Amino acid sequence: MGWTLRAMALACGLAIAGSAWAEVTFYEHDDFRGRSFTVMDSVDNFARFGFNDRASSAVVRKGSYQVCEHAEFHGRCATLAPGEYRSLRAMGFNDRISSARPMAVRGPRAILFGQPNFGGTRVVLEGHNAVRNFSSSGFNDRASSLRVERGEWLLCSKADFRGSCRAFGPGDYPQLPRDLDNRVSSARPFQPSERR
Repeated sequence: MGWTLRAMALACGLAIAGSAWAEVTFYEHDDFRGRSFTVMDSVDNFARFGFNDRASSAVVRKGSYQVCEHAEFHGRCATLAPGEYRSLRAMGFNDRISSARPMAVRGPRAILFGQPNFGGTRVVLEGHNAVRNFSSSGFNDRASSLRVERGEWLLCSKADFRGSCRAFGPGDYPQLPRDLDNRVSSARPFQPSERR
């Protein structure tokens, strides 16, 4: 049985027996191109389905997934929140995923970095807590890159969510836009319903 049929059989079997609340599709190439492999539950070894170390991009449609570089959820792991991941390269997972499993639903989470490309000092934003002013943490006007793991986050150039503000969904932002680069002073979870 070819890898495509096996992947389809897995997806169908998991849809019937597994978690309807979680779904991710992995693609063989960047920008959602090439062969794909859809997962709706835990897969402890992609090799059984002919997709080991092949994923280069992903779309998480429902739930969040932990992806690991080795079978049985071993090695380095990361969590993919709902959203599109045009390339897994920046996360260090391009052609390196061997297992994946849905994660329990948790609140929004993002990481701000003091240098472009996820370098330097980092500040973790987690849960539904807002940061009205980064001055008290010593991180005011210091963020240059961002990784949004779960939910959406609103970043603003002034305290109390004023000034230039932008919402960022799940994904990697190796360089913040010019109006926010080294200018972030406040941040909070953002609800899509807030868009006008």
